Amino acid sequence: MLSTVGISDVNNSQESGSDRIFIIGGGIVGASLAYFLSKDKEDKHQVILIDKSLDILQGSTGHAPGFVGQLNESSVLTILAKDSVSEYIKVPNGFSVVGGLELSSTPDGIQTLHRRKELALSSGLLAELITPEKAASLAPDFIHARRVKAGLHFASDGTADAQKITSYYIHEAQRQGVQLLEAEVTGFSSEDQQITTINSVDGSINLNGSRLILATGIWTETLTKNIIDFPVPIIPVAHPYTFTHSRPRRSGIPYPFVRWLDHHVYARDHGDHDGLAWPSTFESVLSEAAAHLKNGQQFLVQGSSGDSDEKKPFNGIFSVTPDNLPLAGKVPGLSNLWLCAAIWVTTAAGTAKLISRQVLGKGSSHDEVLMKALCPSRFEGVEAGVLEKQALAKYNDIYNRDS
Repeated sequence: MLSTVGISDVNNSQESGSDRIFIIGGGIVGASLAYFLSKDKEDKHQVILIDKSLDILQGSTGHAPGFVGQLNESSVLTILAKDSVSEYIKVPNGFSVVGGLELSSTPDGIQTLHRRKELALSSGLLAELITPEKAASLAPDFIHARRVKAGLHFASDGTADAQKITSYYIHEAQRQGVQLLEAEVTGFSSEDQQITTINSVDGSINLNGSRLILATGIWTETLTKNIIDFPVPIIPVAHPYTFTHSRPRRSGIPYPFVRWLDHHVYARDHGDHDGLAWPSTFESVLSEAAAHLKNGQQFLVQGSSGDSDEKKPFNGIFSVTPDNLPLAGKVPGLSNLWLCAAIWVTTAAGTAKLISRQVLGKGSSHDEVLMKALCPSRFEGVEAGVLEKQALAKYNDIYNRDS
C-alpha cells in the first residue's frame, strides 16, 4: 500500500515557503512526471501527485494493450516514442523488446511498407523488409504466410506493461520524496493570471504560487473549461480489445506484436493469453478482425467467457487530437499552469521528461522545436465542431492508414 498525505498536510506545508509542484493525474503520464521531477536534485522543490485513486488505475493507463511502435509519420512523435522506450527498458519487467511486425497483401500496402522502412532508417530505427515465410516464422500462431505478401520488422519495438511502469514510477517517486495525495479534483480557482486553488470533493488546496501540471487525459477539457479560454480538443475514443482463453506459455523466441496494415488489426502475446485489437464492434470480431489471424477462432467475443479467472474483453479508452499530437506545455495567460495530456503509453515517458525539463527551466534548443509542435493553445480560433471532426479523422488514420 502507498503512504498518502491529507489535504491539511499539503496546505500546512505551504507555510514553510517551499517551492511546490502539483501534478494532477496518477496514470503513466503523471507518474512519469513525478518520477522525473523527483530525480532532479539541483532544483529544490516539493512534488505532490494527486489522483482519486493511486492504488487502482481508473483511467486509460489501466486499459492500455501495450503496443509500442516507435515509428510515426510525425517526427515529433517518433522522437518522443524513442525516448520513452529508452526509459521503459530500465523498469523491471516493464517493457519487452519483442519487436513489431507490419504485414500487407496489397500493392498500396506493400508500397507503404517500403516507404516506412526508409522513414524508419532515417529516424535511427532498425527496420527490415521480410518475406511472408519469414514473417510467419516469427509469429506462427498468428500469421498465414499465404495470406500476406510482405512484412516490415522493427527489431527495437515491443510491448509495455503500463500498470507496472506506472507503479514503479510512483513508488520510486515517493522514495525520492514525492508526496501522494488521494483526492477527487473538481476544478480550479484563478486570480491575477494564476491558479490559486485546487478544488476537490474533500476540500480546497491552496497553491500559494506553486506550479501545477495537469496530466488528466480525457478529463482535461472538462476540468479546464472555466479557466482556459482556448480550445482543448482532447476527444475520447474507444477501441475493442479481446483475448484468447488462457494457455500454456510459448517457449522459444517471443512473438513480435503484429499489425495487419490492410485490415486495421493488431495482435500480441500476453504470456498466457493472446490479445487482439481492432476498430470495430465486439459483435463483428470473429467475422472481421479474427479472420486475419491463424488462431482467430480462439479469441473471445464480449461476454463469451464464463470463467471468472479469464481475461475479459473490454473497450479500451484513449484520446485523440486534431493533429494527433499531445497538448503539452505552459498555458498562455496563466503563469503557473502546464498541460501534459492526450498522451499514449508509446510517448508518455518521453513527453513527461520533456515537460519536466521545461517546468524546471532546463530545456534545450532542441526542445524548443518539440514544444512548439505540442503547444496547448495551437488550436485557438478554430471552432469546436471542426476540431472534433479533425480529431475523429485522426482516429480513423491511426487504424486505416500508416501512422
